[in-house]
Amino acid sequence: MTERTATKLSGNAPDARQKLEQKYRFFKNLLSRNNIVLEQMTSLERMIHEGGSFTQEEAVTLVEAMVEHCRHLAQDMNALCDGQFPELFESIETAAGNALNALTRQRTFDFSTLILPLEEITLEDLEEVGGKAANLGEIRNKIGLPTPAGFAVTASAAALFLEQTDLLDTLRHQLAAMDLSDIAALEKVCAKASERIMTAPLPPALEQGLMDKTREIINRFGPKVRLAVRSSAVCEDSDASFAGQHASVLGAVPATLSRAWSAVVASAFTTRAVFYRRTKGYSEQDVMMSVLILTMIQSKASGVLYTIDPNSAHSDDLLLAAAWGLGVSVVDGSMDVDFWRVRREDKKILVTHIADKKKQFVVLAQGGIVSRPVQEELRKQPSLTPAQVDILADYALRLEAHYGMPMDIEWALDQKDQLIILQARPLQRAGGLNQAECCKLVPGRAPLLFGGQTASPGAASGPVYIVEPDHELSAVPQGAILVARQTSPAYVAAMGKVAGIITDVGSPNGHMASVAREFGIPTLVGAGTGTALLTHGMEITLDATNQVVYAGQVAEILSKRKPVNLMKGSPVYKSLQEAMQFINPLHLVDPQLPEFSAQGCRSLHDIIRFAHEMAMQEMFRLSDDLSPHTGVARELRAVLPFRVLLVDLGGGIASKADSSWVDLADLRCAPLIALLQGMGHPRIPEVTGRTPKNQAVPTCYAVVSDTYVNLSGRLGNHFATIDSYSGPVINDNYITFSFKGGAAQYEQRVRRTLVLAGILRRQGFRVIQSADSLKAEIRKYDQLRFLERLDMLGRLLAAVRALDWRLDDDSEIARYVDAFMNGDYAFSH
Repeated sequence: MTERTATKLSGNAPDARQKLEQKYRFFKNLLSRNNIVLEQMTSLERMIHEGGSFTQEEAVTLVEAMVEHCRHLAQDMNALCDGQFPELFESIETAAGNALNALTRQRTFDFSTLILPLEEITLEDLEEVGGKAANLGEIRNKIGLPTPAGFAVTASAAALFLEQTDLLDTLRHQLAAMDLSDIAALEKVCAKASERIMTAPLPPALEQGLMDKTREIINRFGPKVRLAVRSSAVCEDSDASFAGQHASVLGAVPATLSRAWSAVVASAFTTRAVFYRRTKGYSEQDVMMSVLILTMIQSKASGVLYTIDPNSAHSDDLLLAAAWGLGVSVVDGSMDVDFWRVRREDKKILVTHIADKKKQFVVLAQGGIVSRPVQEELRKQPSLTPAQVDILADYALRLEAHYGMPMDIEWALDQKDQLIILQARPLQRAGGLNQAECCKLVPGRAPLLFGGQTASPGAASGPVYIVEPDHELSAVPQGAILVARQTSPAYVAAMGKVAGIITDVGSPNGHMASVAREFGIPTLVGAGTGTALLTHGMEITLDATNQVVYAGQVAEILSKRKPVNLMKGSPVYKSLQEAMQFINPLHLVDPQLPEFSAQGCRSLHDIIRFAHEMAMQEMFRLSDDLSPHTGVARELRAVLPFRVLLVDLGGGIASKADSSWVDLADLRCAPLIALLQGMGHPRIPEVTGRTPKNQAVPTCYAVVSDTYVNLSGRLGNHFATIDSYSGPVINDNYITFSFKGGAAQYEQRVRRTLVLAGILRRQGFRVIQSADSLKAEIRKYDQLRFLERLDMLGRLLAAVRALDWRLDDDSEIARYVDAFMNGDYAFSH
């Protein structure tokens, strides 16, 4: 900043002091709000990058609070700067509106399309019929593989129904203030929501549509046809599998179709579904329930096929699990199943494991399904022939080729020995697979349990917590190893708490295993005797990767797992990413550029950066409004080559207010103390002939508080201004320095300014030098380091005044910089 002629305040001393105090108060408020907004911005960045779960409501609340602070910050800045920047408010509203629109954008639904036949469905209908129905339609109509017949009740139908019941808004408000880890409270809310859905009447158009479709199915397949009424929520079977989180009504009698549809819609509001959905970053609008209705297949055998090994970073073998009857026992992990590992290159069977399959699920004639004993001669027989394994492998590779990604496939073998695809969805590998695996057994450690199958790799330690099928999951403690007889999708509600899972029975191809991999929870299934050998409360270490359980904590196989980013790719996550484009980017970097203006602010970050810079510039000019005639200043009593008149804004002076003098011992302004300490450094030579008799003693003005100083005035033949805030909050701290030289030839003045610039750059200052004028700035250091910089600045100013530099050659510049940095303040070289 160039030297300005001081503007004299009119009016009496109290008015002048009041104006200064008001400006300082606005400045302090602005600094405080600036830090709050920066902290909130950091919280939003953590939401995106650190993998923790958050809801749409939490993100919106934080952004709204940030916007409100920006508005107040703009008010403080305009009050400080006499209303120079009213256009900043418009910039705030534009950035805020864009950010909040991105976060709160709601999907619209087409209530004219409530039902679509499977023959007309492809992946293009994903947003209306959900992943399960869209994929099955794609498989049937584009790939040409066999599927059951059926139709989809669209997401718009569910939206129409839920709008009629006013359930969504009620539930959203209840969940907004709820801790999802409080399972007991969540269960109460979800139970009420499900009850309302089951008792509410269907919209007349939907009721009529279901009746018409029921007649069509009976006419085509006969009165004994039974139906599979399956969830196909929007976003289901995408990056988030939602495996096992929603209900299927199997073996439904056509006459009960309306109630079965309500039951599937209600399953979107169970405890485990809400926990999973919100933990993964999906709102209720995002997971609107479409329902897929298929003719039920009375399966001879059913199962699941993975086109890669999800627990291996290197294996591309196909994994096939199967059981007699319906595939319920395979996907829920309730029974032992047959298993094949198939090499993809030539479809050769590499591994075969045939289980003792004691029970199977079948469709009842009167509706529903039931578990029945498997015929004795079939219990240990393979549920598939090698030829059928080969056909399924071929189907799987065709599906993978069409989708261009690994797939998780459900299939059934009907009574005519035809293999039929029931479902296909993307399959993700478990996280952390590139970490080095330890040896199979830890030397010197005897395993408590050995065997089973890895459902989700990794190691974890904690106390055993044994649960029964009807156990209250709210009682499961944080960090426990959950041990159960069989896998169950219901355990998903506890996955925010548990460190690991062990089950006696189950398959890595089941629903719970899929979710455990998504959550990154080490899980061992099919361990056989976990509930018998492990005691409730005992400390164990689970090595799910190597299928081993040890007593106590085995530190050598435990490592801090990188948190899984459960939100990544979800609608809430994506909407926050979009909103951050109007919050976080900093476009206003250089205050010297013309676009550094209120109109140039395109983000909330730009707004606080602009306001902070303008506030600092205004405070830099603070002493311009002072003169000896205002009567608001008190003189510092100290041995200095210039007078210092002090104006205390609060906490800068300890002496009595009625005194016109301030002793050095009574000074409490840490930045000014540091400056004066530097000016009085013992290695700076005495200056003789400080002020000629015919000249008045130069006067400097210092506006101070305990953490703030604005010092401005002539120091010998030079004019300098220092403005600094040095407090406990790093974001607040800054030093700005302006210097204008004099009393020498022009070339010498320029070289002198270049020396100052070189010294300041060595100290970390950002310097702009033009001829014999200089501006320097440094920000965001801790208080101690800033006081050290101010001490250095005091030495530099005293050294400049104490020496009449005769810089006749540019080569001298570097030597003077080195001399000062080496403590030679007399430049004796």
